[in-house]
Amino acid sequence: MNITAPKIAKSLQELDVQKALLEDYYVSAGLVTSLELDEEQEGKIIFDQIHFQDISMEGVRFQQVEFVDCIFEKCDLSNVDFGNAVFHRVEIQRSKLVGANISESRMTEVKVIDSLANYVTMSLSKLKKVAFTKTTFNRADFIESTFEKVSFEDCELNDANFTDTYLTGIDLSSNTYEQLTVSLDKMQDCTVSPEQAIGFAKSLGIKIKE
Repeated sequence: MNITAPKIAKSLQELDVQKALLEDYYVSAGLVTSLELDEEQEGKIIFDQIHFQDISMEGVRFQQVEFVDCIFEKCDLSNVDFGNAVFHRVEIQRSKLVGANISESRMTEVKVIDSLANYVTMSLSKLKKVAFTKTTFNRADFIESTFEKVSFEDCELNDANFTDTYLTGIDLSSNTYEQLTVSLDKMQDCTVSPEQAIGFAKSLGIKIKE
């Protein structure tokens, strides 16, 4: 799948986000390597062409936030509240999203690579042209999400919940899990491995003859 990379300059000046937020709710064009945010961020905040590198937003709650042409590299986003957020041309690399709330969000042209996202919540979100690669989603929640051109490759999905989410066109064959919660009536044209197919058959009460 061809996903457009963030349109961001290779050489960026260091940016003081705290100072920028005092002046405006629009923060643009900069490298962020140090970040201290209040637990509650009020108002709509837009980050445009920002490279976040080795920073923490752990536990921060955003009322409304939008990321456009942004990169998160080796960041800790654990337990952050990105509910109702917008992500457009964003890459998340080697980062932690454990327990993050990204429900009711919109993701377009997004890559999540080599990251840890156990217990993340993306329920009721709309994902279009999103690629998850080598990322751990154990006990993640994708309930009632909308997928359009979404891929999971070499991910861990144990106990992930896809209830009421159409998995049409999704290829799960390269991913690993012991148990997966899905709506079987929404799996038309979903690709699975032979071993995974046996698991789904057993969940329907079908006996497999050895």
